[in-house]
Amino acid sequence: MEPVLAPNAAFALVLLVVAFASAVKGALGFGFPLIAVPLSATLIGARTAVVLIAVSVVFSNFLVLFRGGGTASEFRRFAGLLAGVVVGTVIGAQLLSRLDPGVLSLLVGVTALLLAGLGLLNKTPHLSIHAERIAGPTVGLAAGVMGGSTGIFAPLLAGYLQSLQLGKRVFVIRLTALFFAGAVVQVLSYYRLGLYRQVPLAYPLATFVPAAVGTLGGFWVQDRLPVPLFRRLVLLLVLAVSLRLIWSGVGR
Repeated sequence: MEPVLAPNAAFALVLLVVAFASAVKGALGFGFPLIAVPLSATLIGARTAVVLIAVSVVFSNFLVLFRGGGTASEFRRFAGLLAGVVVGTVIGAQLLSRLDPGVLSLLVGVTALLLAGLGLLNKTPHLSIHAERIAGPTVGLAAGVMGGSTGIFAPLLAGYLQSLQLGKRVFVIRLTALFFAGAVVQVLSYYRLGLYRQVPLAYPLATFVPAAVGTLGGFWVQDRLPVPLFRRLVLLLVLAVSLRLIWSGVGR
């Protein structure tokens, strides 16, 4: 049985986790649920953490999108990827209580590990426009299923977008647009499934302040990161997360 949400020390620690995770998100474009969900799960339970953090993820992604960046043509380039994320998220939300998270973690972890490893070794294959039209929706669908069922979208999306050698600001805004769409669908799906009946509105709203502070701090760091260092940090974070997912999948 999961702990009951209450204004106690555990929830105060969750707010600190949200501040730190959103700072990483602001700096690198992703990492919020990757950090916040597992750490919060140890304090308030896994399912409650997924449902609660989903709301603050929407808010944090909105702040990044509000900052701006990118062009309309760049958005069109990723339309298939975005559609895959939306469809996959709806499917994943339906599977939240039925899908074996260990198997899913293992599959996503191995794929993300491959993408990160190729990037760090400068062996990432170049994708043609035709190949992107096939790979984009496929990656989006897989990432959406993972995000809808666990709250974690980033490993596949970050690894895939990084392989396209995008500029720093473009990478962040494209990735955030995908996260925002997935997170909105995720929250709406959870609401329709009745998962917010046991999570009073005050708790998600309380996460907005640390999310805003952390995200703005992350922006400050991002603006000062050299592009080569930015890309390496992104790949290292994807690598670390993929190893954790593989460990989690094997350990179940």
